[in-house]
Amino acid sequence: MTKDRWLSDLHWRRPSQQTRSERTQTALMDAAEALIVEKGPDATSIADIAQRAQCSVGTVYHHFKDKKALYYALFHRMTQEYADFTRRASDPALWEGATVLELLRGYVEIMLSVKVQAGNAKAAVTAVIADQPDLRAHVAELQADGRRALRDRILTRRDDIGHPEPEQAVGFFIDQLGAMLFARSDASQRVASIARLDDAAFMEEVLTLARRYLRLKPEA
Repeated sequence: MTKDRWLSDLHWRRPSQQTRSERTQTALMDAAEALIVEKGPDATSIADIAQRAQCSVGTVYHHFKDKKALYYALFHRMTQEYADFTRRASDPALWEGATVLELLRGYVEIMLSVKVQAGNAKAAVTAVIADQPDLRAHVAELQADGRRALRDRILTRRDDIGHPEPEQAVGFFIDQLGAMLFARSDASQRVASIARLDDAAFMEEVLTLARRYLRLKPEA
């Protein structure tokens, strides 16, 4: 099966049909995202955002009460997009007939794609919510939803898993996969050997680990 099967309908899109006001809000949030990544949330000012978006400071305040409100809007935009993406990626019809290894390959391809397509948004929101545990918990729950969906799909093929405790083994493996994906996406983890692998080599290592740890049957 090819990569296109898993990704063709799962692009990280933003609406193309927007009103003038919505386009302005999008431009302001895009500018804020880029500046937060470059300078950090505290060092980014309303004036910086206005200049980057090529509008006036008054325009920023017309759309957002203050910088905090703009940052909450960034958080809401990213989490809504992520939740929608996860919902579409979890559609059973997308994975009909997939083996365990194909499910894992598709999941990793999707997560690597999200890293590329939503990298700025994720980095900016991560910086914004660094000291806000409630918002961090919400993001963690969204990520957990995706992992649970993957676990449930894999367990529909439990007969292909030779591990004596398939539910425990699948859960453990998916948790470890999440940690490996984090090591590839977090700049502070770039010293890890796993972070230095290119995507193709990383994929093969993941599938090799799955095959051996889950004790998959050859056809799985």
